[in-house]
Amino acid sequence: MSKYVVGVDVGGTSTKFGLFTTEGEKMDKWKIATDRKDNGMYLTGHITESIKERFVKHSISEGGLTGIGIGVPGFVDEASGIVDIAVNIGWENYPLSTNLADAFHVPVFINNDANLAAAGEHWQGAGKKEASIFFVTLGTGVGGGIIVNGDLVTGPSGTAGEIGHTITVPHGRLCSCGREGCLEEYVAAKGLQRSLRDYLRNFEGSSSLHKDSEVIDIYEAAKAGDALAVDIVNEAAYYLAYALANAATMINPEKIVIGGGISAAGETLMRPLVAHFKRFVLKEADKYLSFEFAQLGNDAGIYGATWLAMRRLGCFD
Repeated sequence: MSKYVVGVDVGGTSTKFGLFTTEGEKMDKWKIATDRKDNGMYLTGHITESIKERFVKHSISEGGLTGIGIGVPGFVDEASGIVDIAVNIGWENYPLSTNLADAFHVPVFINNDANLAAAGEHWQGAGKKEASIFFVTLGTGVGGGIIVNGDLVTGPSGTAGEIGHTITVPHGRLCSCGREGCLEEYVAAKGLQRSLRDYLRNFEGSSSLHKDSEVIDIYEAAKAGDALAVDIVNEAAYYLAYALANAATMINPEKIVIGGGISAAGETLMRPLVAHFKRFVLKEADKYLSFEFAQLGNDAGIYGATWLAMRRLGCFD
């Protein structure tokens, strides 16, 4: 009888699922709306129901399930299976692994969603050929994940890879974490829009941008040569390169993988990023290093969650 693993990627809007064999073959993928009512108290039940319904669809008995991996947008304790805090869902000190394990009677492994996106890209995406990568996701916020010698590096409290909350501008903009000058406040979507408003106060030239322009508008305008947009993108690339050069010196990855919604800017982002990076990085850390955009898109999380379960279950041994 075939054995299966389910990878789950919990997001603020939707929760995505992937059904894989223990050999790593993807059988199905689907998603449901993320129910955040009453601090997410119903979401685990919806996840359970959705998995069971999909097993019925594929005529798989519950005995065919060997484990579940799940990524959460917040801080987690993988060892205990507890979500310390996931603000976008409403979970705090939430025993996610225990609740799902009780429903399915199989091991359940949890980790941060950015970490698992990194794992997904390492397993089946842009970092497939490298043993060590640094993954950074650029979107509403900035997240990161570290793979060294084929395994996740998370640290005892799960903060390893949180490049978005590294101080890039001392005494700079106030971040949602309560500190000042975090990278996220200059590179994430909200940071770029704030930069736009700051630049507009003193900008006297002609531009297609205005104070309510979206991030995609900024990058499209930069691609077209709009001087204001070029300056904003260059500043964001400068700060991101500064942070990544420091990360590369400490981690020494073979590849830096750029993902998230903002990565759709393509070479408009990559060109200035790499140019600034070359100025900042320690020469020896750059010796075997390359940059690449993520390949798995919105599926990176389910691949990474599946990888986590398979690795912890010994499927790769």
